[in-house]
Amino acid sequence: MLLHKLSKIVVRTVLLSVVMALPTTFAHAGEREKVGLVLSGGGAKGIAHVGIIKALEDNDIPIDYVAGTSMGAIVGSLYSCGWSPERMLKMFTSKDFSNWSTGTISKDEVYYFNTPAPTPQWLSLNVNFKDTTDMVGQIIPTSLISPLPMNIEFMRLYAPYSEQCGENFNDLFVPFRCVTSDVYHKRKIVCRSGSLGDAVRASMSFPLVFRPIEMDGVLVYDGGIYDNFPVDVMREDFKPDFIIGVSVSSADTKPKKGDIYSQLEDMIIQNNNYSLPAAEGVKIQVPVLDFGVLDFGAAEEIYSIGYKTGLSMVDSIKSRLSAREPLGDVTARRQRFAAATPDVMFDSVSVTGATPGQARYLKYLFDEGKPNDKISMDQVQNAYYRAVTDGKLSDLLPQAELGKDGHNTLLLEATVKNPWSLGVGGWITSSTNNMLYINLGYHTLSFNSMDIDLSGWIGQSYYAAKLRSRFAMRSALPSYMELSAVVSRQKYYDSELLFYQNSTPSFITDLQGFFRLDYCWALGRKAKGFANLTWGWESNDYFPYNSGDFADGDKDKSHYRIAAFKTGVELNTLNDQMYPSSGKEWRLNILLSHEQNKFMQGDSDESDWWTSHLRGSAELMWKHYFSLHPKFKLGAMVNGIVTLQKLYQNYTATLVHAPAFAPTPATRNYFNVAFRSDNYGAIGLSPVWTPYSRAQLRGDFFAYCPIRDVAADAAGNAVYDGWMRHPQFIGEVALVYNFPFASLSLYANYLSSPRGNWNFGINFGLYFQAPKLLR
Repeated sequence: MLLHKLSKIVVRTVLLSVVMALPTTFAHAGEREKVGLVLSGGGAKGIAHVGIIKALEDNDIPIDYVAGTSMGAIVGSLYSCGWSPERMLKMFTSKDFSNWSTGTISKDEVYYFNTPAPTPQWLSLNVNFKDTTDMVGQIIPTSLISPLPMNIEFMRLYAPYSEQCGENFNDLFVPFRCVTSDVYHKRKIVCRSGSLGDAVRASMSFPLVFRPIEMDGVLVYDGGIYDNFPVDVMREDFKPDFIIGVSVSSADTKPKKGDIYSQLEDMIIQNNNYSLPAAEGVKIQVPVLDFGVLDFGAAEEIYSIGYKTGLSMVDSIKSRLSAREPLGDVTARRQRFAAATPDVMFDSVSVTGATPGQARYLKYLFDEGKPNDKISMDQVQNAYYRAVTDGKLSDLLPQAELGKDGHNTLLLEATVKNPWSLGVGGWITSSTNNMLYINLGYHTLSFNSMDIDLSGWIGQSYYAAKLRSRFAMRSALPSYMELSAVVSRQKYYDSELLFYQNSTPSFITDLQGFFRLDYCWALGRKAKGFANLTWGWESNDYFPYNSGDFADGDKDKSHYRIAAFKTGVELNTLNDQMYPSSGKEWRLNILLSHEQNKFMQGDSDESDWWTSHLRGSAELMWKHYFSLHPKFKLGAMVNGIVTLQKLYQNYTATLVHAPAFAPTPATRNYFNVAFRSDNYGAIGLSPVWTPYSRAQLRGDFFAYCPIRDVAADAAGNAVYDGWMRHPQFIGEVALVYNFPFASLSLYANYLSSPRGNWNFGINFGLYFQAPKLLR
């Protein structure tokens, strides 16, 4: 009996202990254990975090809080904004993200109307006559990567979530924290509220690579400087029951000898503590240390390593963690959160860092002169790229000031370049085309912006000078007027010389000068229309077509006085104007001109009388690059000119004055009669293989045919000689590397006329000449 009573007492005691223990556990866990996820910094290596999250979700392991640094802050913030791992990976492998991370403005975003005309310029420095030391900051920039694309994309990405959570990071899809560094006070800052985009941007602003931003009046940098693995932030802010810490960095990693980024990373990161006490959770070390800070091109591989590593740790985590959240429940919560995400609209625009005139102009670009209308995020993006396209701003930082009353203000912090600039560049080649380019510019930013440039080309076979003044016009349709004056001289040779030979006489010398008045207007983002009036003169010296030895005898001469009107439309989204591999170009223009000309033979002091010519011509150019594979593109080209006019006095004069089909830089200083005609058609194909983003192996193959052939009669006069009787071919293969400022190419080409015309050479720089009188 006594034994029976004792057994009952024991059972009751055990049951009471269990009952008392269970409520305590559930109360602490909020019906289940709470899990915190800590993500380290590490640049592109941090994409492995996405794979870890995917592995956790696939195995119903919940994530209740997130804290991250640098790349861990980016991945963690996106997860806290309700992004799935699949959506994150899609963004990290996109062309858009590649552009943001490298500071490249996509050609789809460029406002073509504001794009300066291409020149041979490699480097441009703003000249501050009051402080010449200001040029040092341009030669040694504060960041290796331009902040312009990242500025707008961070605000566009994060502003809706900042508004959704009321700038309280606890109210995101998952509560979030990130760390940034205040190097002035030598401390870390934990971001818990405010602008989510600014917090994440600050956390990943790796010194010298990305430009820092200001928070509370101080510059803030990458959070990894003082805390690259914020376990303590997770512990103190959220007090989770279980922590999963993911590290893609290591305190023991030695910097690589040839990798400047790894060296910077090792010098800058001060707190290399990547430990997590076993009693608090599980640490996952992802084996991605062989990847660099900026190896975003390996995103899928890094993600895969992260996913496999996460799967290998699942059993260990589940053995210590009873909490589960089915993926279907997470997806449903994510969908509800996404449905509540607002479209941010702005009620006003405020500009700082600019003069009153500059501020009014920038404000007008964004509110379109309608200050009482709301401004959408799409309008902000369009205006932003329109503002930065012309290169007059070194930085433009947009921020969303979200009012508690629903009144949102777009804040624009502008850094306007000094108006004076000095540019240098050129073209260095193994043939006769070497030239130096110098430019002195004065550029202002306002409603009536004024651009003045004095440019010079100095070379072995080409020189030119150009003075231009452009004035922006305030109108409903963006437009400008431009007045320019150009003088140039070009020598042509009868063959493409491998190296310059001073003793070789030029076959033709072309000297011309003109004044031009242009009116240009925008046609959407990618196109523009133009009309211009030109008055000028041209003189050609050349050996007769039947001269046996160009070294002997006097040259014939032709002189022209020309007045012309030209109008047309053009569109251009090519990613490079010399060696493109993506985008498209098309243009259509019509030229009407009145020309007076006279001819003088080399052995005569008397010139013929002036004769008049009326010319009308139309030109079509269409070029498009199709993506057949991420690393293989195929370009197609169609070009044609139709001209109505009388032939000139002699055969050579007619060909000298005719347009030349010279589709590659290597063919543009070579006078080849087979590729000159007032009426021609040409088609081309350009296969391009890009094993790396800046390297390409390309072929350019063109078929060309004069529509109506021109020949010389016995007296040397030009006469028509049939239709489409002499088709020609140009083929060129080139190995190209496009630097940010110039291109290096090693080429070999073949022209079908004259027979056996093979050429080889090497080029460096940019090949763009001054505008021509009629082309």
